[in-house]
Parts: sequence; structure tokens; C-alpha cells
Amino acid sequence: MKNDKRGRKVFFTVALVLLFAGGLTAGYLYLSLGTGLQREQEKPSAAQVAQEVQGSSPLKIYYPVNGYLQMEERVVTPMILTREDAARATVQEFLKGPAGMLDPSIPPDTRLLGTYFGADGELFIDLSDAFRRNFQGDALTEYLLLRGLYESLLSNVSGIKDVRLLIDGNEIETIGGHMLANVPLGRELITNSPQSTGVSNAANGISNGTGPE
Repeated sequence: MKNDKRGRKVFFTVALVLLFAGGLTAGYLYLSLGTGLQREQEKPSAAQVAQEVQGSSPLKIYYPVNGYLQMEERVVTPMILTREDAARATVQEFLKGPAGMLDPSIPPDTRLLGTYFGADGELFIDLSDAFRRNFQGDALTEYLLLRGLYESLLSNVSGIKDVRLLIDGNEIETIGGHMLANVPLGRELITNSPQSTGVSNAANGISNGTGPE
């Protein structure tokens, strides 16, 4: 009889120990899995990472290269929020010249002094005198330089009626002696396009870097 009671006591004791151990194990697994799931949920998704990286903005910049306008895509930071920011960033990237090469078409040492919109929607770009002083080239080079700047601004800045160019805060008659710089740039590019001046039809092409086909 005593052996039966002792046996039952041992059985219940072992059962309680096993239940306790099982409970600890289940609790540990629950906490471990729960913590892992929480960490997985806290880990940023690919979309969230992409959203954070989008603190930058893409720009399309057109450069004169080998008688054509070559488009390059640039990414700038911080993210562009206003069209004034877009105008400044576009001109600054344009003045850097094409990636990986020195382009004599972009007058060296030119600085952007300011940008602002007129009441009629014209965008004024104020550049340092180096843009005029350091320009070297013929009529085609001057046309492509101004058209590249114009196309770059139209591609990245919304609501532009036309572009006006200033040098050290003042209007000047010309940059290189071949085109007027004291009139709206878009109008001058149409009036003195290569087709109307007989310079070269190649200047009307825009290349992605491969040149003429």
C-alpha cells in the first residue's frame, strides 16, 4: 500500500516536473518566435528602403557633344521640392559638363549667381561673367550651348514660359557673337536655329550618347 502511494507521488512529481519543463520550453519558443517576428516586422521593407533613398531627384541634362545634344541622367540630393530648387540644380549640373570628359563647349569657371521667376513665367538665369569671357567656339557651338541649357531647364522645371539669360545680373547682347542673349532664349533658338542660319542640320539632333545613326 505504501509502495503504491509512494509510486503515485513519484509519478505526480515527475508529471509536474515535465509539465513545468514543457511550459518553460513553450514559453521560450513563444518569446523567441515572437521576438523574431517582431524584428522581422521592424526590418524595413524594400519599398521603405527605396522610399528613404528617394531623398534624391533625377535630372535630365543636355550637353553639346560632337555636334549633337547628348542627354545624361543625373541624380542630385537633397530631393528637389520646388521649381526654384529644380532650376538651380539643373543649371549647376549643366555647368559641370558631361560625365567623365572635359567639354570645351561649357565655359570653365562659370558660377550660378541666382535664379528667379518673373511675373510672366519667364525664368531668369544669372551666371558669372566667365560664361561669356571663357566661351570658345563657332556659331554651332554657341547654339548648342544655349540650346542645351534651354532643353535641360524645360525638361526639369515646370511652368516655364521662356528662359532669360543674365550675366553678373545684367543683360548682355551676346555670349559668343553669333546669337542674341538679351531676348527670350527659346525665341532666339527658333529664330536662329541651324536650319534658318545654315549652320548645320546636325545641331537639331539630340543623341543619347551614340551620335548620329
